[in-house]
Amino acid sequence: MRYLACLCPLLLAACGIAYQAQPIQQQQNIETIQQAQPTQEGFRQFVQTQYPQTAWPITAWDIDRLTLSALYFHPSLKVAKSDYAVALAGITSAGLRPLVGLNGQLSKSNQANGDISPWAYGLQVDIPFITANKRQINIDIARYQADIAKILISETAWMLRQQLSLDLILLAEQQALQASLAKLQKSQASLLSAYQKRLDIGVAGKSDVLPIRLQHDQAAWQLQQLTLQIRQTEQKIMHDAGLTGQNNAALNIAAMNISQILKARFDQPQAYQDAKTIQHYALTNRMDIQRGLAQYARAESQLRLEMAKRYPDITLSPGILYEYGDRIWALGIGGMLNLLNKSSDLWAHAEQLRQNEATRFYALQHHIIQLSEQSYLKYRDAANLLISMTQEYAQQSQRKQQLENQWHQGLIDKTEYLQTEIQFYAAQQRLVTQQANVLRALQEIENVMQKPILLSQQTATFAIQAQEVPVK
Repeated sequence: MRYLACLCPLLLAACGIAYQAQPIQQQQNIETIQQAQPTQEGFRQFVQTQYPQTAWPITAWDIDRLTLSALYFHPSLKVAKSDYAVALAGITSAGLRPLVGLNGQLSKSNQANGDISPWAYGLQVDIPFITANKRQINIDIARYQADIAKILISETAWMLRQQLSLDLILLAEQQALQASLAKLQKSQASLLSAYQKRLDIGVAGKSDVLPIRLQHDQAAWQLQQLTLQIRQTEQKIMHDAGLTGQNNAALNIAAMNISQILKARFDQPQAYQDAKTIQHYALTNRMDIQRGLAQYARAESQLRLEMAKRYPDITLSPGILYEYGDRIWALGIGGMLNLLNKSSDLWAHAEQLRQNEATRFYALQHHIIQLSEQSYLKYRDAANLLISMTQEYAQQSQRKQQLENQWHQGLIDKTEYLQTEIQFYAAQQRLVTQQANVLRALQEIENVMQKPILLSQQTATFAIQAQEVPVK
């Protein structure tokens, strides 16, 4: 009985921590989402830690500051970090040693054989031993899984920054088009007024006025639509930055000059001068490449584990027994033997999984090489078209200036100058659209290489860090 007395404290200690339910607080989550503001103290501390040179409070939001907001508030990054925490906990779980078994028995006889004592009781301990380094292999698998989850954090941060960059390019394009379209509509209104006067005095007919009126009304409708689109883009920027419009006014987006950005990037073309350069950066820097290597390393460790399972784990079972007046000690040994299956069948599935990861990595490299070629071709064609359109715009600008001088000198009619001015603003809108197309092509190259080259490179120091997969 004294063995049972020793056993009771162990059982009580195992029951010391009770399960506690934690239901999801739906209303609290909603309030947290709605109350997220860039003026929060936690966000200020985060900004000063990650980007100390940022002036506080933030008055103008550029790509760097918007990325900071996304890194702090956006739920996608919170999910990625939570997955990483789960993977880290998996390393601890993988390193746990097997449980020790404890068996006890108690019996009583009727002393029909003249036993000294009617009681028999005993205690046996089962001590498992893991062979073939299986525990360490399990730890390696868990570590590779943590590496994959860590790389996914960087991938998520990169995707948030990319989306914000595309939003800012779209907003800059829309604002430039809005300014040009407003001037175009003003010129069309002046031209319509001049032709209306001609119609009133009988110099022009209704067929002359009607096309001008239709163009004027079409431009007015386009300007209204563009104003709505700008408002929607500004709200999308706020959402992509992890904020909502519940308690936040529209963010003051820092002005972007498309022409200046293009000039600065054209002065430093070495990062994207040809498809091979883009391909080199992509194949060595992309996070999905590093994630693919980590996934293959995990598959190799899984194969090692399955091959190690051909060596059975051993359980030693020492025990002591008091049986009807006799004291008996015992030592048992046990293990599971694979007698019914071929050894190669144990790891056939794991071997195919490794081959599958190798095939996936090959497909990933193939896809990245194609993306490198496509993105460079798209950028080159867009840049060449921009050069020709810039020349066209310069000619239109020169012609506009010449006719404006002639009009002021009384050499031509005002309507002739206004028509040239309308053509100039139409060419200006086409130029703005093509400039934005070149920026988007550059942004696509940046996304292929996963290397900031366009709007800013400052966020790369804290948001986009390449995760190196440890070699085991």
